[in-house]
Amino acid sequence: MFNIGDVIVYPSQGVGVIDIIEEKEFKGEKQNYYTIQLNNSSMKLTLPFCRIESSNMRLISDSKTLDSSLKNIYKYTVEPGLLSKVNFKERKIINDSKLKSGTLENYLEIICNLTQLKMEHNLNSSEKQMLVNAKKIVIEEISQSKKVTNDEATTLLDVSMGFYN
Repeated sequence: MFNIGDVIVYPSQGVGVIDIIEEKEFKGEKQNYYTIQLNNSSMKLTLPFCRIESSNMRLISDSKTLDSSLKNIYKYTVEPGLLSKVNFKERKIINDSKLKSGTLENYLEIICNLTQLKMEHNLNSSEKQMLVNAKKIVIEEISQSKKVTNDEATTLLDVSMGFYN
């Protein structure tokens, strides 16, 4: 269960804050709903309690977890050359699944692996967009968890990925 004011990660959409918990009637049935204000967007999500588990929504990571993950970011990368042996369609299925999982680890894997692949050859438009989306969510999570600006969060992510440069 989540509470009003909780900062969450909603997979594929980003970081947001639960601002309302209310009972609503839908198709003659009363259910409890969360209303989530997404950061950097005017969009609000309304999600019934019964869909929380399947949505993979989670609280943002704490600062200590983020520090550990960023310090050990190399663990999220496969060996150079292995990614290019997997065709685009297979990579897309794998990365889509990771993006929908909502875990910090899976987002970091997407970022690390697509960044590495980008060094080997150009990414197609779908992979470019997936990299942008995963980075956006991780940067928002770092920003909210560490109470820093998105620019500072971007710098933290870039510095942790320094081994790619």
